[in-house]
Amino acid sequence: MKSRILTILFTVLPLFAYLQVKVDAQEIISKINNGEDIFYENTTIHGDLDLRLINDVEKESEWEFFSQDNISYIYHVRSVIKFVNCVFQGKVIGYWNDDRKDELHIANFHKNVDFEKCTFKDDFWVKYSNFYKKATFPENIFEKNALFKYAVFSSGVNFSNSVFQEEANFKYARFPENADFEYSLFEELANFKYTKFKGQVNFKHCNFKKLAYFKYTELSDFIDFSEARFSAEAIFKYIKFSNGVNFENTVFEDFADFKYAKFFDPIRLNNVAFNGTTSFKYAYVEGKEFVTYLLENQ
Repeated sequence: MKSRILTILFTVLPLFAYLQVKVDAQEIISKINNGEDIFYENTTIHGDLDLRLINDVEKESEWEFFSQDNISYIYHVRSVIKFVNCVFQGKVIGYWNDDRKDELHIANFHKNVDFEKCTFKDDFWVKYSNFYKKATFPENIFEKNALFKYAVFSSGVNFSNSVFQEEANFKYARFPENADFEYSLFEELANFKYTKFKGQVNFKHCNFKKLAYFKYTELSDFIDFSEARFSAEAIFKYIKFSNGVNFENTVFEDFADFKYAKFFDPIRLNNVAFNGTTSFKYAYVEGKEFVTYLLENQ
């Protein structure tokens, strides 16, 4: 009898690890306001996680000519934030722009931020946010908009194995160290226009279903697109591959625009497939026209 009970317990206990506990988002805000670190696992968060409800806030104003003051509210998140295998039913609001009141609301994160294997059923907004410590976002599913526009990170960032079902907006974002997007799926617009990458960048095995926008992207180190697939237009116009690029086994199914792009060694193009039209007009490799470089290195 005892052995049967133990067998049942060992069978059932692993199931409890995956049961989702339900928590109201306001509980999390209250913990942050009380100075507590945040850790939730296998939890469903109901309601909007609205960081505008944080008590630690400062008000800044900027005078505009012939207009009223443009007011910014900066909310300081001073708790460690960690969510593992959680479901967010509402929005994560770390940014809000109220045009009617000329108010801008921004959340800044002063300690480690970690969202791992989470599902966001609604928007995730951290436009203009500063992440002053480590920030990681691996294996997440963003079912709505993922707004990281103008976000500033302070260390290496991991978005590997993530799914972006709507727009992934990293326009003007800043990555001072390595950035990892390996095996991520972008089902809608992947916007990296004007994004600044200081460290190595990993887009290996990524799948871009719609427009991939890398126009004017700034790179200081090596970037890897090997084994990636671009099913729609891939815009690399004006990009500068400052420290090399890897397109080995990459597939471009639609228009690939490298007009005005600048390439620097190492350049890895083994088995790259351009199945759509291309433009390498005014593209240069180490000062040579791109086509000339290809002919000399066949």
